[in-house]
Amino acid sequence: MKKIKQVYVCEKSLEMSISNIARMTLLFILMAGTLNLRAEKYAGEIFKLGAGVRNFALGRTGLTDLDTPAKAYWNPALLENQKNLQTEIMHAEDFNGNLKFDIASVNFKDKGLGLVISRIAIDDVKKTALPNPDSLPSNDNRPYAYKSINNADYLIHIGMSRQINDKFSLGLSPKLVFRNLNEESAYGFGADLGAYYSLNESVRFGARFRDFFFTQMFYENGSTQSVNPGLDLESSFVTKLPVFNKKTVFFVNSEINTEGIDEAATLSFGQFSIDWHAGMEITATDNIRLYSGYDVDSINAGMSLMLKNFNFNYSFEHDSNLDNSHRVSVGVNI
Repeated sequence: MKKIKQVYVCEKSLEMSISNIARMTLLFILMAGTLNLRAEKYAGEIFKLGAGVRNFALGRTGLTDLDTPAKAYWNPALLENQKNLQTEIMHAEDFNGNLKFDIASVNFKDKGLGLVISRIAIDDVKKTALPNPDSLPSNDNRPYAYKSINNADYLIHIGMSRQINDKFSLGLSPKLVFRNLNEESAYGFGADLGAYYSLNESVRFGARFRDFFFTQMFYENGSTQSVNPGLDLESSFVTKLPVFNKKTVFFVNSEINTEGIDEAATLSFGQFSIDWHAGMEITATDNIRLYSGYDVDSINAGMSLMLKNFNFNYSFEHDSNLDNSHRVSVGVNI
């Protein structure tokens, strides 16, 4: 009788967890059906750039990644499982070093709390003028650089989580952004909702409801931008590779956007579009992990080296349309 009761409680818990995820999905669909028509297409791209070097190497997956230091960005619900103090500092330079991408992440031990701070910038942009502004450029009227400016976005994600039961947790990640673009300032705020469900030790599911109340940007000149909500769904499976007998984790992720993106999306239908992400992690040795991934239309790879409490991470993204990307980071786990 006791065993039957335990099975019943487990099934009841599973039904409640699936029901919560279903309600989140339904809420997303209902909100997306009444989208703010003034929302700007691609206005939310700054919030979708990603975080965590291992997650870049894994094709920008991370909703079910218990080892990511950027839980506050990917899925705040994962913070409920944080058993140590985890930090990471990342640096990247894309497009021949013109775009700087710096991220600092921290997850606090047993607090259900995490933080991700990002800076995305193009520094030392030259502003030019003509000696004689009333005449066209010529050999006698050549443009000259009279000053340099920095264009940068600063983002802060504050992740918080709550355990619902042994298998299911929810999270909230408020986010703030400060923008300095061509000497004009702007600020914005929004929030993401996260959900995490562990079916067993090998199968996990995650969801992130991005910008669920329309993230807003306010500019110094009085103009505003709205960011449409989006939904990310992910599952991961832990297994062992045949022959090599190494622990391997597969991640599969679908990114659902509601900005009316058509040609630039993998799949599109009306206001909705879907892009795919996938990743594979192989534990080669106790100190080395190898990564590979697929990020929409790019191939990614990377590795992590663990030495005592330190992690050294590298990721590479091959993009045939734009410049290849290299990212490095160092982390500490205590």
